[in-house]
Amino acid sequence: MQKLSFSILLSILFFSFSKTQAQGYLRAGAGAGFNVGQDAFAIPSLERDSSNDIILQRTIFGSFGQGARFSIAGGYMITPYFGVELELYYFQGFKQAYGNSEGPVGDQYSRTGYSYQMRATPSLVVQAPVGKFQPYARFGVLLPFFGKTVLEESWSFANQSSRAKQTDIDGKLSVGFESSIGLEYRINDNLGIYAQATYTGLRIRSDKATVVKDERTEANGDVVNNLDAAKVITTQIEFQDVITKESNTHSALGSFVQDLPEDILIKINAKLDLDKPLNLPTQTSNFNALSFSVGIKYTFGKKD
Repeated sequence: MQKLSFSILLSILFFSFSKTQAQGYLRAGAGAGFNVGQDAFAIPSLERDSSNDIILQRTIFGSFGQGARFSIAGGYMITPYFGVELELYYFQGFKQAYGNSEGPVGDQYSRTGYSYQMRATPSLVVQAPVGKFQPYARFGVLLPFFGKTVLEESWSFANQSSRAKQTDIDGKLSVGFESSIGLEYRINDNLGIYAQATYTGLRIRSDKATVVKDERTEANGDVVNNLDAAKVITTQIEFQDVITKESNTHSALGSFVQDLPEDILIKINAKLDLDKPLNLPTQTSNFNALSFSVGIKYTFGKKD
C-alpha cells in the first residue's frame, strides 16, 4: 500500500511538472543607480572668504548606494508563473563627496568616499509568461559578502604642500533586501532581453578600518610617507557597539590623535595603548539606491 501511494505521488509530481513546464534559466546584465533615502552627513561643506572666515555651511546629503552593477543569475521557474533565483553581482560605487572646507586662501580640505562589493541575492520571482512582452517582479534578501568602503581625504596647505590619505573600512555582516520590476522581450522560446528597475535597501555597520595611504608632498616636491613612523592607534580602528573602560579610547582623543573624524563623540575615559588599534563607536553606512539594468536571458528547454 505504501509503495502504491508513493508511486501515485511520484506520478502526480511528474505530471504536474510536465504540465507546468518547469524551466531553468541564466541571465546576465549591467546597470547603474543613484542614491535614494539619503542621510545628512555629520561633516558639512564649509566655504570661506578671502579673510578665511567661514561664510557658508552646507549640509551634505547622500549615501554610498550610487554606482554600477554587473550581474549574473540562475533561476528555476517551478511553474510558468512562479520561481526562485540566485543572483551574484559586483557593485562599483561612484564617489560621494561628504565633507570639505575650501576658500580662496588658507588650507583646503576635501573628503570623498565610495564602496565596492560582491553581493548575493536569493529571490522569489513571479512573471506573466504570455506573449512576446512578459512583465515580472522579483523580491529577495541582499547579502554583501566581500568588499570595502574607501574614504579618500586630501589637504592643500597655504605653504604649497599637500597631503593625501586613504582609509579602507570593512563592514560587519549585514542583511538588506532588493525588489525589482521588469519587462522581458522574448526573441524566441529560449532567448530574451530584459530591462528592469531595482530598489536596494541596505545599511552596513562598520567593523574595522585601516589607513592604507598617508603621504605628504612638500612644496619642493619631496614625498613623505607618514605611515613609516605611525603608531598603530593612528592607522587602525576597531569599531565597538559598546565602549567600556577596557576599550582603547579616551574622551580627549581629538587632542592627541590626528584626523579624528568630527562626527565621533567619546564620553568615556579609558586607557590608551598607542600600539593597539583605536576603538570607536560603530558607524553605519547607507547604501539605499534605485538602479536600472538591461540584460540577456537564456531559458533552457523548449516549450511545447
